[in-house]
Order: sequence, then structure tokens, then C-alpha cells
Amino acid sequence: MMKNKKYLVIDTETGGLNPEKNSILSIAGVLWEPGKTVEPVFDLYVKEHFINVEEAALKVNKINMNEVHLADEPYIVVKKIQNALNERLGQDRKAIQLVGHNVAFDIGFTKRLYRHAGLEKEYSNDFRDRAMDTCSILEFLMLSGKVEGHRASGDVLFKAAGVEIEEKDRHTALGDAVATAYALESLIKKF
Repeated sequence: MMKNKKYLVIDTETGGLNPEKNSILSIAGVLWEPGKTVEPVFDLYVKEHFINVEEAALKVNKINMNEVHLADEPYIVVKKIQNALNERLGQDRKAIQLVGHNVAFDIGFTKRLYRHAGLEKEYSNDFRDRAMDTCSILEFLMLSGKVEGHRASGDVLFKAAGVEIEEKDRHTALGDAVATAYALESLIKKF
């Protein structure tokens, strides 16, 4: 197992599936170091200037739109993320590698957040170009016959890893980020 390497497991909850059109509503990140505990770093709601949400998305992610309307604008949210990363990793930190379940989705919305904050160029200072996708890892394990499932969903990931997530935490940015980090840790030990 790789030692002394930290990853940022992220999850976003959004107003739809398209980061070019739909709003990011919340974002959470947890630090995960293989073989060590998972540490929450940030869990933030986001209030874009114009909020675009689809009803179907709100049914899944259980976002309380009152919390979104009380949230900080994108610039403040990005600064809070950067401050949290600096606090945990040091002021002279390097860009950290992202991990997530279907991480391309989360990266698309995280880039949207930075773009709406007017800090698009700072994205690459905070996050590495490469990311680890637990969805792809799970798909590989299913293809190899090591994990049963028909779809590489978060529910299949958590079941295969033996990670229990309370229903109230499922489809919340922090709940899913924490569960994904524990699932990855479990799969590493298992396989």
C-alpha cells in the first residue's frame, strides 16, 4: 500500500447533470491517506448568482434550497476550500490528487465553481490534472468477477466494500465523500 500520500476525496451535489448549465449546490472534501483515518476538510453550500436546478436533481440529492440561498457566493467558497487545504496541508502545499466516484462529474462542477468565482486559473494550483475514479475501479472489479453488480453505482461500491452509510447521509456531499474514502480503503485491503 502506498504510504505518505494524501488524496482529496470530493463529492458535489448539483442542480442537474450538466456543469455547463446546472448549478453546483454543495461540495465536500475529505483527506484520505491509505492506512490512516479519513479527515473531513470542508463541507460547503454554494449560492451561485443565478441558480439553475432541475426538480429531479433535488429529489436525489435532498438539498435544502433554503441552505443554498443562505450560502456564500462561489468566490468565498473557493477561498474557504483553499484556506482549508492550506490549513491541513501547509501554505507551501502542492496540488493534491482528487478521488471520487464518477469523479469526472465532480471535477466538471468543481471547475464550474472556480470559473464562477473568477478563479479558474487557480484550479490547477489546488488540484492535480490526474484523478482517481472509484467508479472505474469498481467497473474493473465487476468485469474481473471480484464484485457482483450490473452498474458501477455508489450503492454497489459501498456494498462491495462493506461500508454502511446512513440514509440521511447518502447523496449528501460530505456523506458520500466520507463513504467513498472508506470504500476505497476497504477495497485496497480486500484486493
